[in-house]
Amino acid sequence: MGGNKMKKLLVFGLILALTAVLFGCSNSNGNNTAKNEGRIDNTESSKPVKLQLSIWGDDNKKKFIEGVIKKFTDSHPNIQVEVLLIPFSDYQQKISIMTASKTAPDIIALFDRAIPQFIKADELMDISSLKNDSEYDYADLFSTSLEIYSRGDQLYGIPYTNPPTVLFYNKTLFEEKGMKTPLELYAEGKWTYDEFYKTAKALTDPKKGIYGARLMTPDWKNWSGSLMGLLWSYGADIFNEDGTKFVLNSKEGEQAIQLFYDLIFKDNVHIKPGDQLSFETGKIAMSNQDYNYVNNAMNIKDFEWDIAPKPTGPQADAPTPVGLGGYSVWKNTQHPEEALEFIKFLTSKEASQLQTNLFMPNRKSVLMSDEFLNGRSMPSAAGIQAALIDKMDSGVRVLGSHENWQQIDVKIQTVLDLLYTQNKTVKEVLELMEKEVAPLVK
Repeated sequence: MGGNKMKKLLVFGLILALTAVLFGCSNSNGNNTAKNEGRIDNTESSKPVKLQLSIWGDDNKKKFIEGVIKKFTDSHPNIQVEVLLIPFSDYQQKISIMTASKTAPDIIALFDRAIPQFIKADELMDISSLKNDSEYDYADLFSTSLEIYSRGDQLYGIPYTNPPTVLFYNKTLFEEKGMKTPLELYAEGKWTYDEFYKTAKALTDPKKGIYGARLMTPDWKNWSGSLMGLLWSYGADIFNEDGTKFVLNSKEGEQAIQLFYDLIFKDNVHIKPGDQLSFETGKIAMSNQDYNYVNNAMNIKDFEWDIAPKPTGPQADAPTPVGLGGYSVWKNTQHPEEALEFIKFLTSKEASQLQTNLFMPNRKSVLMSDEFLNGRSMPSAAGIQAALIDKMDSGVRVLGSHENWQQIDVKIQTVLDLLYTQNKTVKEVLELMEKEVAPLVK
């Protein structure tokens, strides 16, 4: 009997020890690096979890995203997702404050120019496990969009959109003037900045308040998103390849900015600095925008429009600029597995298809689908093919960014104001810009 009791005690002790080991393993969180490929228990008995997602934009965008999120929460009944809407102008600073104070959202939407700052600050979680998740199909994502999030084998986010900047043009104005459209000139291999300038002059009509061109978006502070394609087309750039030197003060930079200046002040074919006149009014013949502006253009009823690639310049093989928006998991989230599962859904083929009315998809299979290509009367399939698909195939580059971008951006905006007020020449502006920015990139 004593022997049997001893055996029972030993067995009982082993069970307790194993239970303790298993329990300890199941609660080990490590460094919030997702190693389980985002797979979690989705049964109703799972512990209730509330995630917070931050985005920028307006209430319509928030409402749309919440509709997409419902697809996720329906299949994950234990997870709730709150959407935090922050104005774009305050977004980067607000998220910086929240990460520093340890109050950041679990999932953070970031745009191209902000991403390097948060990676350098070590605020984002490595989600490289998605690369090997067979259900996710990582290879379907555009590889150029992933470079900005990658550091070696680590991955700190997944883009949900990667739209090239394109030219929206008022097709009705071109027809009334009997002129070839940008899309037709592109098809003939004649769509250059010289041709763009001539076309803008021909379409400008001061008596009717019509301008031939708008290179700047409605937000005049967004100089990089508006002018980077022009700079690259002339062989100019903001920084050298490793981001350690300001290089815009060059012959190529001066030529590009001089063209922009002349459009505005010499020939008066471009709206004036600060002017908020929009493409939707029908008073602008050609407007430089990223493709996601299509959501505004879809509301146009008074004229026909289409899209075309941006013109080429002296640097004929210059890449097309692309803006980028993506999702990252905050490193200090209390729910890393659930947050990863949520990002996996938001950037999946299914969710990308649901969001084509809001964003250009970052998945090849969705972008090249017949539904996306022919799903609308405007823009035309030919315009989408030329301005989006062809460009994604031939060469794109994410808009310039730097870990000190916020400071650099403010300096350049301030100096550009001297150009807009005509207080300095293009050359003087570039010299002053170099003086102000160079110390921030060393």
